[in-house]
Parts: sequence; C-alpha cells; structure tokens
Amino acid sequence: MLTYCIVPVAWEHEQFSRLRVTAATLSELSAAPDFLESTGGLFDSREFVDEASISRSVKLVAESLARHIYGQEDKGIDIFAEGSSLSVNPSYVRSWLQFLSTTPRVAPFLSKNDPLIMALKKELEDHTAEVSVHHEVLDGAFTFYDETSGKLHIYQVLIKFNLISAPLYL
Repeated sequence: MLTYCIVPVAWEHEQFSRLRVTAATLSELSAAPDFLESTGGLFDSREFVDEASISRSVKLVAESLARHIYGQEDKGIDIFAEGSSLSVNPSYVRSWLQFLSTTPRVAPFLSKNDPLIMALKKELEDHTAEVSVHHEVLDGAFTFYDETSGKLHIYQVLIKFNLISAPLYL
C-alpha cells in the first residue's frame, strides 16, 4: 500500500516540481530556511528594499542565464556591462519595485486576470515570442479563503437549568 502525503516544502519551486513544471528558487541562503522563517510580513515594504542590491542581483541572474544559454560559461565576457545597451536600467528596476510594493502578491488570491499577472504577461510578451498563463492550485500548509467581507451573527442565549429534575445531594 502506498500512502501519498502532502508535506510542507521549504522552497517554492518544489511545489511546481510536483506538477512537473520546471522551476527554480533564487536565494542568498545556502540551505532551505526553517518553516515560516524570514517569509516577509507587515514590514515587507518599499522603504526596506535596496535598489542597488536588486539591480546587482538582476544583473547576476541575467548574466548567468545568458552565459549558460549561449555557452559562454568559461569566457570572461561582461554581457550586461555598465553603459552598454544591455545594462540593467535602474529606472526600470525602480518602476517594478514601486509596482510590486503597491500590489498584493499573495499567490492563492491571484487570479489568471490579476493586474500583477497581466503586467508580468505583458512584459514577457514584449520580449519573447510566445507566452501562455496557466493557473494551478498548489497544495500548501495553509488554506486561504478569498472572502474579503462577511457577516457575523452573534446571539445571546439564556441557559436555564431545570433544578427540579436534578437530584440534590447534601
């Protein structure tokens, strides 16, 4: 007998691998964090983001992908050199950071037509030949409900005890 159990995963890409979707997680951590450790929160806001650090990370990822795709891993070529036409544009990074900091990004609440999904799709369409969006429900440790408002009915109930039928012990 084979029992399949959904266990919480530390890296987001592990959820996608269950659906046989190629995915990766980019992190400064060498090992997966403990469950719910450093997962953002109320202080995940724009003023705590270092734009220069994000730009360096974007350049590092782009450089790594380009070298791998074009077979240039062993070459000392700076594909996205400062001042070149391919360099990371700080105002472009700033505009995305501003957009992301003012947009709710809780994955279970994102529909296929969510403004964030549409913005990412448009950006990909501007730079690639084919883009398709798939909406998958991922199993997770938490259940999210999408009701943002509801009614709560509270009743005050008077409880009476029937002392006559209850035996009295002295």
